[in-house]
Amino acid sequence: MQKSKIRELFEDEKTVYIFDVDGVLAPIEYGEYTHYELDDDAWAQALLTHNFYENLKPFETFKIFLKDKDKNKVYVATKVMNDIEKQQKIEFLEKNYGIKKENVFVVRKNEEKLEVINKIKKEYPLLDSKYFVMIEDSIEVLNYIMENSSFSTVHVSSFLK
Repeated sequence: MQKSKIRELFEDEKTVYIFDVDGVLAPIEYGEYTHYELDDDAWAQALLTHNFYENLKPFETFKIFLKDKDKNKVYVATKVMNDIEKQQKIEFLEKNYGIKKENVFVVRKNEEKLEVINKIKKEYPLLDSKYFVMIEDSIEVLNYIMENSSFSTVHVSSFLK
């Protein structure tokens, strides 16, 4: 195994960050004693009458991490059920992390996150792929990106102290 050099990318001003939301920039705390209690259909219905992101507390670790980063190089790739959830997430991200609305990309399937990174890469054609860092909580998503691209992948646990 090689020694991780991901921290070097965190210190490099060229690095472009792509974050997941649920479980990364926002906590998943929707069940009484569990992380979640709804299936996808019930979640989509509940979004019509409740803003789940309105009162969520952002993670201080990521607020500090993003504080001095160039917000033009901070993106989000997040799975949503509908346009209401998209809007709720955008408002949460703008309010708590200063992430620009135009830098938020939504997907219907997690595999589409790689397509999002490829689209972002087109904005920086001369930048080496390793400088595009996906920060995610799903090993499945991270493995998919790692196995199908040259982009960098970071599990959210790398930020835990």
